[in-house]
Order: sequence, then structure tokens, then C-alpha cells
Amino acid sequence: MDSFEAATQFSQILRNLTPSLQTLTKAAHFALKNSESEDYLFPTIIEVISDNSIELNTKSNLFQFIEVLINESFYFSKQSKYNHPYVQNLKQSLPSIILQVLPNVNNSNIYNVYKSLIKISKQFKINSKEYIHQFNVSLLNDDDLKNIDDNIPFPQIGISEINKSLDPLLSAWDILIQKKRQSEYERLRLLNHTEFESEDVAEDLMFSIKEKSDKSTTLLSKKQILWRMEEDRESHKRSKEGLWMVNRSKEDNSVGEEEFLNMYWNKYDVLNHEEDKALLDSLGELNKIVAASYKDSQF
Repeated sequence: MDSFEAATQFSQILRNLTPSLQTLTKAAHFALKNSESEDYLFPTIIEVISDNSIELNTKSNLFQFIEVLINESFYFSKQSKYNHPYVQNLKQSLPSIILQVLPNVNNSNIYNVYKSLIKISKQFKINSKEYIHQFNVSLLNDDDLKNIDDNIPFPQIGISEINKSLDPLLSAWDILIQKKRQSEYERLRLLNHTEFESEDVAEDLMFSIKEKSDKSTTLLSKKQILWRMEEDRESHKRSKEGLWMVNRSKEDNSVGEEEFLNMYWNKYDVLNHEEDKALLDSLGELNKIVAASYKDSQF
């Protein structure tokens, strides 16, 4: 496959990404398989994520793809002649990529970006504890509160906010923290300066439901709605994956699962016939107790 054909196919893959880890990993493996064409494929990533016609949900998927691609690239480089393909290019572009995923005051994807940035920082061995702390506390100062009272919009965050003297990953964190502050600021300003409806609001007004006869609006099909629901479910699941994993430090002296298993495997001799029968009888009794604990009869 030549570079132009690979870039064309890659663009189509990126535009149809879902938050499924399987889909993201498959796209990352395509990029790594064609890493000799990085000069064509990396600009394709930037082109797709900068496309204004791409929905923000898809851009969020693209940022998660970047996280997966960096992780896979670190693993891939151990068994390839290429040294960490895509990694440096992606790292350099992270601040501007974040601005594409979190445009203007629309910060709906901020939590997904935050979780991915934590994982990316671990790969680059960047200490992000201070940024994580800042993200999880209130960032508004007295001047912000005064501006909120005066109903002054938060200044736009753009390319000019990128600190080029910093490591790009640290600059990306700075942009994310500013976006978190902007989100907190605008939410409080909206609460303070928006009138509340004291009476019941009609459903069509609350959800901006359009009449089916209105041909000027493109309505979502049932398939598209289900597709978006599935994307949201996958995004939520991926955001919680970190809570299910146990990362043990290499310097930790605690016994691992394999050491634990080997210790007990070598500690005891092979059971003789009587011991084996007694063990199976005990397990059989436990199975009966467990089966009886269910409301429905087991088969």
C-alpha cells in the first residue's frame, strides 16, 4: 500500500472512530503497520481533528485514539526498527489538539481529555500530580468572582495561550487547566445571570423538538441515536477503566500473583487418593451450599 492510499484509508478510519477500545486499537495498529508513511499519516490525524464538520463526540474519540496510539507505539518500538513512531509529533501537537477537542466555551469533552492526558503523562514519565490536584479543586479567584457578578464572559482561549517555552505536554496540561477554569467560570455566570422558569416548561420547548414537517432541520434517525448512545456508553466505560486496574510499582516488595501461586504450588506435595477425595467432597458440599443460596434452581 503506497503512502497516498494509506493516508486516504486512514482518514476514513479516523472519521468513523467509536470509543470502543477494540476500534481504537485497530486504528492505532493500522497507523503503526504503515509507520513508514508517518509523514503522510500524521498530517491526516491533524487534518481530521481540525475539520469543523467533524462532531465533538468524534473529536473526543480521536483524542482517545491518540492516547492509544502513543501507548501502542511505546510497545511497538521494542520490536521494530522504528523508534517510537508518531510519539514526538503527537506530543508536540498536543496543546493545539486539545484546543480542537475543546473549542471556544464548549468543554463537554473535558473529562475524557483529562483521563487520557493522565495516561499519556505516565508514558512520558511526567509528574502530573500538581495538575491533577488543580483540576479537582476550584480555580476561581476574587477577580473571577467579580467579573462573574458583572456578567463579563471568560476570555477566549486560543493558540496564543500556548506556552512554547514549556515542554508540550506541560503546556497541554496548562491549556486543560485553563479550560477547566473557563468551564467553572461560565457555569457560575450562567447560574447567576439566567432567569429560572418557575412554571412547567413544555417538552418541545425544553428539548427544542422540531415538527417532523419542518424540512429545514435534519433529524437524527433511530440508528444514529442508538449509535450516539453506544458511543456515550463506551466513553463512560473507558473513563472508569482506571478504577479497575491495579498498578504495582516495580519498587514494591509485595508478593505478586505469580509469586504467590508458585510459592503454594511448590509448598505442598501431590495429594494422595484419600486427600484428593476429601478435598473434592469438601468442594462438593460448598457447591451445594452455594447452589441453595440462589432463589432460582440451578441446572
